[in-house]
Amino acid sequence: MSAASSRPRPPARRTWLWVLGMLVCAFTLVAVHEFFIRSSTGQWLEQATLESRYWNITQGPLQNDTLREVLGAAPTVTAIIAGVIFLAITLLRQRFVGAGIAVAVFLGANITTQALKGVWIHRVDPDVPMSDPNMQLWWWDVASFPSGHATLAAAAAVAVFLVSAPHQRPFIGLFTGLLAVFSGAAIFMTGHFASDIIAAYLVVALWGLLGGWLVMRTGERWNTVTLEDDTAVGAGAGLAWFLGVVFCVAAGLALLFAGGWEAIRTAAQDPSGWHWLAGTLLPVGPGFLLCAAGITFFDAEAGRRHHGQPVHAPQQSDHPVPPQFTHLYEV
Repeated sequence: MSAASSRPRPPARRTWLWVLGMLVCAFTLVAVHEFFIRSSTGQWLEQATLESRYWNITQGPLQNDTLREVLGAAPTVTAIIAGVIFLAITLLRQRFVGAGIAVAVFLGANITTQALKGVWIHRVDPDVPMSDPNMQLWWWDVASFPSGHATLAAAAAVAVFLVSAPHQRPFIGLFTGLLAVFSGAAIFMTGHFASDIIAAYLVVALWGLLGGWLVMRTGERWNTVTLEDDTAVGAGAGLAWFLGVVFCVAAGLALLFAGGWEAIRTAAQDPSGWHWLAGTLLPVGPGFLLCAAGITFFDAEAGRRHHGQPVHAPQQSDHPVPPQFTHLYEV
């Protein structure tokens, strides 16, 4: 436990960190947009993964309609599981204010995604060869950035995370994060670009930070842990960090094993299974990294107090206040 986390403090005391986190998510979303949608390098990479997926749908294992239906249902199933957990926590713990904020986050993230797709973001015509001319009509001309299905799954997972107590968040965050990340991989396999899914995760992360700050400020009592019973988040956060790094490296290695940049250039004529694997893993690594960052950050910002100390107890100062000015420091 760090020295900073071993002192009594209220939750979400450093508002500037929450604002900084939201700005990082916003700028990263813009960077993903600029690279994958507007740059030729990003378009070539997206088309290579698209070619491999198209081969799997037309000639490979994804020809199976049942398999595609199962994969296509993953976001909805994730949202349902998260919804059941959300209702159970809300009703059992009676965290109705936090639940209201979490629902607002869920709606805000989904509305933002639809607004971005419908108003602002449209893919430019790609200057890349395609094995089937209809690919442009089927995928490139469709407003898909960010992915609505990925937003649905990730926002449902974040809603559960927000109403969970600090000691539960590492496990809840990892479990619901696993569901959301699996949904993202399934979404790529059945129709979206990898960048659509990464963008959805960033939209949800931005709203999750806003909601998290509000939840901690309005639910100070249940977002505060005692220093004597405080536990590290290493198990949940550590596994999420590990998986995030591993899957990011695996996606890069898959592109390398496919033949590097030259193979990307010839993907229309010679699609590679490695490109399909890379496209599947591209959103998985960032998804786990965002999950890990959320678990770590929310733990760092949870309130701390000594056992038996009231939540609103004033902190002791090394500099005594003169009696005639005591009333100025009363809360």
